[in-house]
Amino acid sequence: MSTIGILAYGSLIQDPGVEIQPLVTERIPTQTPFPVEYARLSGIRGGAPTVVPHSSGKPVRAEILVLHPSVSLPQAQALLWRRETRRMGTGKPYPAGNSPNSVLVSDLPGFHGLDHVLYTDFPAAGKLDRPTANELATAAVASVGKAPLDMDGISYLMQLSESGVETALTAEYRAKILCLTSAGSLAEARNHLRDYHRKGG
Repeated sequence: MSTIGILAYGSLIQDPGVEIQPLVTERIPTQTPFPVEYARLSGIRGGAPTVVPHSSGKPVRAEILVLHPSVSLPQAQALLWRRETRRMGTGKPYPAGNSPNSVLVSDLPGFHGLDHVLYTDFPAAGKLDRPTANELATAAVASVGKAPLDMDGISYLMQLSESGVETALTAEYRAKILCLTSAGSLAEARNHLRDYHRKGG
């Protein structure tokens, strides 16, 4: 029976989702073995920047979510894919795709002594080529009026910062948001933007 884990380096750390959470038997603190950056604009998050493997970034804090031994590799792939595409509860299997928006489930065999450690990635065409802090901040601010509650880019940045995930652009990205919104904190920036859109701004 294979030992399988999921490498969490984004929102998965705090929110594995209703399907994965009950199957997690252990959390192993680690660092991503590849560079990570805010280099994808997510439609699910109102066009907000999200972290993905990217050569312009750096390794970041992560956790391996070790799954119950009863979970097979195909099941684990499907669980991760459904969580990342917000299809939890559908029972759909993982469909390996190749479009720019395809969520790819990749494997790190032997990482931390586990048979399989899965993580999500995207085709190069689905990522920003050379992300800048200004580009990221502009997208994050705009996402507050488009994304479901707490799914916007500022909430996402706050969540990752609380988990200790700091990319090469994080500090400058955070500062640009505060500059664009004239706010003293990310929470203040997000709440002011929510109020603005709630009033029909």
